[in-house]
Amino acid sequence: MTVIKQKAVSSSRHAKNVRKYINGKDALARGGWNLPYNKYWYAKMARTRKSFGHDKPARAGAKNTIMYHQVLAFLPEECSCNGGRMTPDACMAYAEQWLAKHYPHQQVILALHEESDKEGKRFAVHMAINRTDLLTGKRLWEGTGAQAKHKRASWVREMDEAWNLTQLEKGKKNSKIRDRQPRDIEKEIVDRGEYSYKNNLRELIHIAISDYHPKNMEQFKKLLASWGVDIFIKNNRVYATDLDIKEAGNPKCTFNLTRLDGRFALKSLQTAFETGTTESEKPMTFEQRRDVYIQRLKKAYSAWVEQAKASKGVAYNAFPKFVAPKCDDDLLEDPAVRDELLARRGYAKEIRNRYASAVPDYGEDNVRAAGQAGTHSVQQPVIESGRTRKQSDKNVEH
Repeated sequence: MTVIKQKAVSSSRHAKNVRKYINGKDALARGGWNLPYNKYWYAKMARTRKSFGHDKPARAGAKNTIMYHQVLAFLPEECSCNGGRMTPDACMAYAEQWLAKHYPHQQVILALHEESDKEGKRFAVHMAINRTDLLTGKRLWEGTGAQAKHKRASWVREMDEAWNLTQLEKGKKNSKIRDRQPRDIEKEIVDRGEYSYKNNLRELIHIAISDYHPKNMEQFKKLLASWGVDIFIKNNRVYATDLDIKEAGNPKCTFNLTRLDGRFALKSLQTAFETGTTESEKPMTFEQRRDVYIQRLKKAYSAWVEQAKASKGVAYNAFPKFVAPKCDDDLLEDPAVRDELLARRGYAKEIRNRYASAVPDYGEDNVRAAGQAGTHSVQQPVIESGRTRKQSDKNVEH
């Protein structure tokens, strides 16, 4: 269900903030209702209020509400930025229909924004609604606060039904996407600046959709296969087996994409294929191939670290080895790729030495190799006795 919010604007500071937000450079689209948009819209509304005597309170001692700041915030699943069908143009059309039906004689300025928070993105139309009714010459009045709130919610339900948008079900959360963002443990990993292989897989799939615009499932599968991800559909659900993680020996390598991110549900993917333009057949540039490979390398390393922790105490010869994804020869000549490979192999060697039992002593050569790998990290990798596992992990799991 589309969320409707409204605040009365009665102070000059509040009015200034609304004006600044409406005119701000981040707006995706703007428009006007009974008033063409330009950056001086606020002064024109003020002249209208003054001509009808609405520049002063209706009674002495009361606050004078000069306008309403109203917001129509669309459900994330419905927005095209998440694979839904509500494009910026559709959101503006919805808002204009809303005004035509419920505020036909008010002066209104609209601005569409893409709002983001830790839980995701969505579109929202912000509207500055002048208090004066141009037809009656009276101030806009929708009843008490509680009455007006109930009335607007009822109007939104009618609009959503006409637009075939999702209705809010009693006892259920409004947005499923906000339940499909990284879980608490994964968020902690990301917030610490460490790499979550699930998050990196999520980013790879998002890049495939947003940057390469595959026009069907086969193109999508082919593109992800070239990046080490096998896509398959089972029981109307889309799954991904991350071959880099599988190669690293981690059994947690197959994921339900709907649970990974709501944008990757089968229906959402099909919508994205239909509305996007195809670029997936274009060859990737060297820079794009390099960036994707580095993402895969970090993802594989993160998955291996998880397996290494679970293998603590296993004999050195039987301890799982870190296997980097296969790299094209031309990429190996790139300094960024070489540095990342060397660093990850150095980190992996130190972790293996720490967690495995019966570690062989290679003398000075082993110390020299570990020191070279450590030149790419914040700290030189030094193995000390007596440190706790938590302290060690913090130093080496980059």
